[in-house]
Amino acid sequence: MSPAITSTAPKSVVVFGKEKGCVQCTAMDRAVAKTDLLITKKNGTTAENKEYCMTLGHMQAPVVVVYQDGVVIDHWSGFNPGKVDELKNDPLVERMAPVLELIAA
Repeated sequence: MSPAITSTAPKSVVVFGKEKGCVQCTAMDRAVAKTDLLITKKNGTTAENKEYCMTLGHMQAPVVVVYQDGVVIDHWSGFNPGKVDELKNDPLVERMAPVLELIAA
């Protein structure tokens, strides 16, 4: 039996959340802001995005979806600090480019 081959393609993360009044969404925003993760935020209250989240089985915001090669490989709803840590420690998750400071001569 041969070992399973795992993809080395980058993983992208999309968070479907609410703009106001969602404690869990605010907690997720704060946790992600402390990282260098490249997160795409989408409005989870539009009909299309709400329906998409429901097809994944989620009724609570935020809904976090992880894609690799255009395929959903993980998803969850609600603020989950353990899952945010998993993303931070995963070298395949896309990161923001470091900001370089210019120093005046």
